[in-house]
Amino acid sequence: MKLKVHSLTGRITPVLMLKAFKNVKRNRGAAGIDKISIQMFEANLLDNLNALMRELKTRGTFQPKPLRRVFIPKGKGKMRPLGIPAVRDRVAQEVLRQLLSPIFEPLFHEDSFGFRPKHNCHLALERVLDLWRQGYNVVLDADIQGFFDNIPHSVIMTGLANVVADGRDILGLGSDWWNAFYGPRVIGN
Repeated sequence: MKLKVHSLTGRITPVLMLKAFKNVKRNRGAAGIDKISIQMFEANLLDNLNALMRELKTRGTFQPKPLRRVFIPKGKGKMRPLGIPAVRDRVAQEVLRQLLSPIFEPLFHEDSFGFRPKHNCHLALERVLDLWRQGYNVVLDADIQGFFDNIPHSVIMTGLANVVADGRDILGLGSDWWNAFYGPRVIGN
């Protein structure tokens, strides 16, 4: 019998909120659709974090803002669309990441190096060299075009629900963000 993790919303504390904000601030980034920069958010930090914490802990009250759509050069004259969340939404996403990472990291394959803590490109290269020394001599480099745009949302949410029992409280946030990123809630400059 698999055990589920319960009451993630109960783990949302002022300390976690502040840590999440510090991580967002460290990453910098532009203002979202609401035009509120990190510095503007920080000017009223405690009130902003407390209000956001109340929304995250109260079922159905947090609603992510639409994304601000910009295009950045991709190479060969192509442009890549980029959705920029509001600062408050980035803080909320970081809170969710901090809650879910310790739960899911142990479940991931040790040789999966994409976008994971302590799994950088240097360690990936070391692993490839280690496998080469063991006699492996084929490397497959795959880049699945539009992969994140085409992940079945329901499969991810079902996988989350198999491990996290908070139902709509936490999983609903993931669903809201998914819809914000891949739904109609993206607004141009």
